[in-house]
Amino acid sequence: MSNRLELFKACSLFEALSDSEASVLSRVSIEKKFKRGDALFNEKEKCSHIYIVQDGQVKATRYTSEGREVIIEIFGHCDMLGTVCAFSGAAYEYTAQALTNVTALLIKREDFMDILKENPGMSIKMLAVLSERYKGLQDKVSDFVSYKVEQRIAKLLLMLMDKIGTEIPFTRQEIAGMVGTTIETAIRVSSRFKQAKIIKTERGRIFIINTEKLQAIADGPPVKF
Repeated sequence: MSNRLELFKACSLFEALSDSEASVLSRVSIEKKFKRGDALFNEKEKCSHIYIVQDGQVKATRYTSEGREVIIEIFGHCDMLGTVCAFSGAAYEYTAQALTNVTALLIKREDFMDILKENPGMSIKMLAVLSERYKGLQDKVSDFVSYKVEQRIAKLLLMLMDKIGTEIPFTRQEIAGMVGTTIETAIRVSSRFKQAKIIKTERGRIFIINTEKLQAIADGPPVKF
């Protein structure tokens, strides 16, 4: 239980909570393990739990009307999933799938909402953090509008490197989905990055080998490489 309490206190969403507030959440949480490829939950399912990632990475995906997968977010250690629908009572707004083996803490929505009702100060603290996340999402949308695909891919790789490290376990198709481009374009850009010795690729993996060049491309305007 002490490990769970430490996890809650280490997460940005809960770091403003007191020890007593965090311990309440810790007591009602259960641990669950997922294998790579497992769905934690599916889009349009009734929201039954919130999830806090303890170990591993999870991708949040939605599908276009043409059936193309779009990856809208990558979650890692201490990230929380299902919060918005927990507050609203709506269905899950995306599908969450384990990219690696994942350990997560689950809290029933009813328990979560009961705790917030009993601790209104906790609600205010959590809403403040969620508003910051919403601003980050707005910035991400702005990136899609403003930046060329080379910059979007460079920014994405740097973000993933911060979360995962220089070995990124994603295919170019998954990279394409995360930046809203076609697989053909993602392959073309990654080939240029490889030729410039910015990255190396193996089956299903990308290795960042020159962070400075990648940062220069991300900062823009697009540079020759």
